[in-house]
Amino acid sequence: MRFTIAIIHRNGLNRLKESLNSAINAIKNADEILVIDNASTDNSIEELEKCALYKNIRIIKNTCNTGYAYSCNQAMNAGSGKYFLLCNNDIELPENCLDDFEKIFITSPKSGIIGGQLLDSNKNKTGSYSWAPTFLSELDSIGRLKSPERYQTIHEVGTLRGACLAVRRMAVESSGMMDDDFFFYFEETEWCMRIAKNGWKVLTAPHIEIMHIGGDSTKSVYYGSRIEFFRSRLLFWQKTMPLYLVVVLYLWNIPKLIIDGCFYLMITILTLGLNTRMRNKLVDRVVVLAWLLLWKPKKWGLPGKC
Repeated sequence: MRFTIAIIHRNGLNRLKESLNSAINAIKNADEILVIDNASTDNSIEELEKCALYKNIRIIKNTCNTGYAYSCNQAMNAGSGKYFLLCNNDIELPENCLDDFEKIFITSPKSGIIGGQLLDSNKNKTGSYSWAPTFLSELDSIGRLKSPERYQTIHEVGTLRGACLAVRRMAVESSGMMDDDFFFYFEETEWCMRIAKNGWKVLTAPHIEIMHIGGDSTKSVYYGSRIEFFRSRLLFWQKTMPLYLVVVLYLWNIPKLIIDGCFYLMITILTLGLNTRMRNKLVDRVVVLAWLLLWKPKKWGLPGKC
């Protein structure tokens, strides 16, 4: 088996069909497609199973929302491919992408994980990679990660955006699978850093352009997703930095959330609450601060979690 394509899914039949149709157009006889369903509540899997077009696609059904990393690990355990392509359910693959990824893996024997250039629904290029986060960058306003150079050719980077990742099985076997302590966010960042630490290259391939709607799965649960982001951010610090730096970051972010909240409150008042973006940022800060001050309730965050 060459590639195992895994599409991680929770709700959104039309979105899933578009992703699967693009995957079907990209595969050859030596490739396979898996769908990992995280307890969808919209009957999308039942509808999918009725369609003859998808009869050769294996579906793994979870009884609750296991999170992205756990689902990717399920796919890698179940798949037979020499390479894996781990995808969100809101991406569309170009027809020759598997051949292109394979060519890089063959010509660059130390390439462990590769990401293509993500495009939004208007076919504009969006952020697909960055430098690996550091203590200073995680202080945010003091050392915020700057957007790296937009490379025109295959290039080594610090970390990739996890919407669609091509991974060599040998790199997974030597570096370990995704850390499923992460439910949502930062799992690919920690993984890329760990893969690089084990001697494999983390590459961006800008000539492989992949459509990615982005954020579609969390639009209806925005504030819960912000809590998950901050929860994973804290976990990322704990797993990648010394304890004293984690304490500094934690103590710094509480007053920073208060300062940010005051700023966005002032802007919201001055704009009479008509600026939706500023209003969302205000509620974002208030919700995350409340979550922290209440000792991080486990039940807060995205719904349907295991």
